[in-house]
Amino acid sequence: MQTDQKKAIFFFSITFGMPILMGIFLGIAYGHGQDVTAFPLAWMFFPATAVMIGSLFVGEEKPDGRGGSLSAPRLFYGFFSLLAILMTVVTAAAVFVPALNAPQCVNFLTIIASLVSLPLLLFMKKAKREAFGLCLFRNAKKSLLGILAFVALYLAMIAVNWGIALLAGTDLAGFSFNPDWGLWLGLLLPITLVTSFAAYFGEEYGWRYYLMPLLQNKFGMKKGVLLLGILWGLWHVPLNLFYYSPSTSVQSILVQLAGCVGMGIFFGWVYLRTQNIWAVTVIHFLNNNLGLALFLLSPQNVERQWDDTLLTIALYMLVYLPFLFTREYQEKETV
Repeated sequence: MQTDQKKAIFFFSITFGMPILMGIFLGIAYGHGQDVTAFPLAWMFFPATAVMIGSLFVGEEKPDGRGGSLSAPRLFYGFFSLLAILMTVVTAAAVFVPALNAPQCVNFLTIIASLVSLPLLLFMKKAKREAFGLCLFRNAKKSLLGILAFVALYLAMIAVNWGIALLAGTDLAGFSFNPDWGLWLGLLLPITLVTSFAAYFGEEYGWRYYLMPLLQNKFGMKKGVLLLGILWGLWHVPLNLFYYSPSTSVQSILVQLAGCVGMGIFFGWVYLRTQNIWAVTVIHFLNNNLGLALFLLSPQNVERQWDDTLLTIALYMLVYLPFLFTREYQEKETV
């Protein structure tokens, strides 16, 4: 069996097998009324860990541009994977031994993973970072523009929601600003990014760096990124059932699918323009944390009404679908 096929088997087995297994533990914990906040954080490490374990197992090497080859960054991959495995074990074990306090342990391990990964990346040889998609400042200007574009679109969606609510005569109490939003944006959000980026990288290194090119090479630029969005959405289903919105899980799953397809198109557009995994890592972080910083919104136990669900789906498609028709998604010519 070829190296690429072996690596793909590792990726799909871990990335989609672990949510099924951990979904059982999550369901048990939720049924017993336990704190399940550790699960979504540990979940985020699965895709990158799958890439890394597969790469190390098959002994992956990449050309160095000078006729030689570069082996995978064993120290970085090994450390990241070890922390992810520890998180998973603790989260599962705490279902039966609540004294382990999985949320606290997983948060601590995420901070360690982030703070230790950063120097490991900085001291890694530049050629190896570039070969394995870890370059920190590639296409810095385009990366910054992509991040700013996401923030603008995020705020535009909020503005549209406000406008529709006003026209419908809806109470805007649910849209009230966090009184400390300035402190959050100026201090707490940057600190949180530094201490938690490993989790967002944990998704993006799997989805955008590894799986998106794999699917696009097989199914084409547009179909590949759309299929990725669907898979990314389905990957969240156990979380939709037992964490995000247990009481309105059908609506939650539909919003999740629409969001992952829509944002997957935009995230993919940024990655295709920059080839910088850190740009989409920051965007993913902002997507998950701006609501908290601006409105103190929690993603847990959200009750979704059908009108809100349909509006959110429509906004995702309206805002992000047009990026599918940019030049970055034009089919590559075959010779």
